[in-house]
Amino acid sequence: MGLDRRLAELVAGTPRTELQRMVLEHDWAATSLGPEEQWSPTLRTAVATCLNSRFPMLLMWGPELVMIYNDGYAPILGLRHPDALGERVVDVWPDVWDDIEPAIEEGLAGGAPHFEDRPLVMTRYGFAEECYFTFAYSPVVAPGGVVAGLLDVVVETTSRVLATRRLGILSELGGLPRSTHGNTAEAVAAVLRVLAAARADCPVGAVYLDDGTGARLIASEGVGEPGHLASPVLLEPVRTAIATGVAQTLTRLGERLPGLSVLGASPIGQADVHTAVVLPLVVAGQPRPVGALVVGTSPHLRLDEEYRVFLSLAAGQVSAALADARAVELERRRAEEQAELDRARAQFLTEVAVTLQRAVLGPTNLPGGFAVHYEPASGTLEVGGDWYDVVHLPDGRHGVVVGDVVGTGLPAAAVMGQLRSAGRALLLESRSPAHVLSALDRFAELVPGAAVSTVVCGIVDTRTGALRYSSAGHVPGIVVDVDGHPRLLGEGASLPLAVVPELDRPEADVVLAPGSTLLLYTDGLVERRGEALDEGTARAVGALVAGRELPPEELAEVLRGKLFGDAPDDDVAFLLYRHGG
Repeated sequence: MGLDRRLAELVAGTPRTELQRMVLEHDWAATSLGPEEQWSPTLRTAVATCLNSRFPMLLMWGPELVMIYNDGYAPILGLRHPDALGERVVDVWPDVWDDIEPAIEEGLAGGAPHFEDRPLVMTRYGFAEECYFTFAYSPVVAPGGVVAGLLDVVVETTSRVLATRRLGILSELGGLPRSTHGNTAEAVAAVLRVLAAARADCPVGAVYLDDGTGARLIASEGVGEPGHLASPVLLEPVRTAIATGVAQTLTRLGERLPGLSVLGASPIGQADVHTAVVLPLVVAGQPRPVGALVVGTSPHLRLDEEYRVFLSLAAGQVSAALADARAVELERRRAEEQAELDRARAQFLTEVAVTLQRAVLGPTNLPGGFAVHYEPASGTLEVGGDWYDVVHLPDGRHGVVVGDVVGTGLPAAAVMGQLRSAGRALLLESRSPAHVLSALDRFAELVPGAAVSTVVCGIVDTRTGALRYSSAGHVPGIVVDVDGHPRLLGEGASLPLAVVPELDRPEADVVLAPGSTLLLYTDGLVERRGEALDEGTARAVGALVAGRELPPEELAEVLRGKLFGDAPDDDVAFLLYRHGG
């Protein structure tokens, strides 16, 4: 057939691509479209638009949806190109017709259906393949408003979807907790369980270790016939991979080891695994591989370079699990040699620390309306740097202090004791909370470990309810009135102790109405892992509102029950005052 000039003039590019020439020279008279010279201007323009684009495009024309496509679309067809040119869509894509027909009908009705990462199962390479596409059908409208065809603009996203999925698997593998018992089999089994949950990529997994005489199976997942794992079909490539450090590829497993995998190896459908990769397991410091990972590949995916890289990285995680388990075993043996000494030392430090904590925060002669509580953090040393204090002052006034020293253990408790004693003495002599904190600034500069401590200091008049306070970087106190209206004491705040020399400390005043409850606390009361501080503060406010009618001592127990975790990560101190209660 000779080129028709009317269409050829619309097709750009010199020289033309092979596919462009195929379209221009195709015997269209043998199709329902008829000879090219009889085509409508709309069809010629649509074909030219398709052929001139580097973006994958398919034009489906006429009642029979005859296919005309460009160079970008040809790879999507796989082995169906070039025979698909000029054929009907339903004849070229019978395997996905049920999936795309509703969208085609919508497009022919004037709609514009669009899909992102749409999964389709295609047999374009002779097997049921898991594929993903982002595409849109655009109606091509002829004069008179009639939809004469559809333009399919499409991108195959299979590679990206698989890469994202596999990256998630590797991320999960990388997030596995390290072996805590030094058990090699358990450590490897944990990795295989992650792979087993990702059966779309790793339907079968098995790990063999070199025991000096051969290859010993230590863990497996997804195996339908366990006896196959001892077959020479697998063992010989495993020994080769261990001896040479070179990955091996096994094929035709569906014939040689039928039933190796559990059926349903992929969400695409029932199919047996027919290909597996054997990867050597290399551990740092070892002169040769210590074992091999056998991974069956999906029967619905091509074993391309990206797939092999993913499997190699998965093998690296198995190697890391082996190395980690061996390291833990070595650490455990060393730790056992020192266990008795460590226990004795820990016991001694615990007794000293608890004694100090009780001496500093021991029984306090509290006036009426006050309640206090201290809760140690979980861990070996039941001691920390949190404290509270209530200081009797003249004329019915009381100084109240809650503070938190950075750090934990005996050093933090020692600093806390010094700051608490200094704060008590300053309250007895000082004119205001701000003056107390300014003096503590200077004191903290002289005490190693005291810098950046947070403190809230206040003076409450139990006769009038007047509260004057100042905060050095501390969490805001909470006041709840008798009607349950809460208020955060966020005024009078500035930096923690000994951060800026000669800092001018601000103060704030608030009047506690009769029946109001004041809560001063350290951050351990409201902080939780993985939770915003505002959420913990809201929880504390809710508990305080709910218990506002309880006596302070009972309310302290309620707060402890509602706000403390089973094993708090940080020690907690808090102080309650009920005005007029």
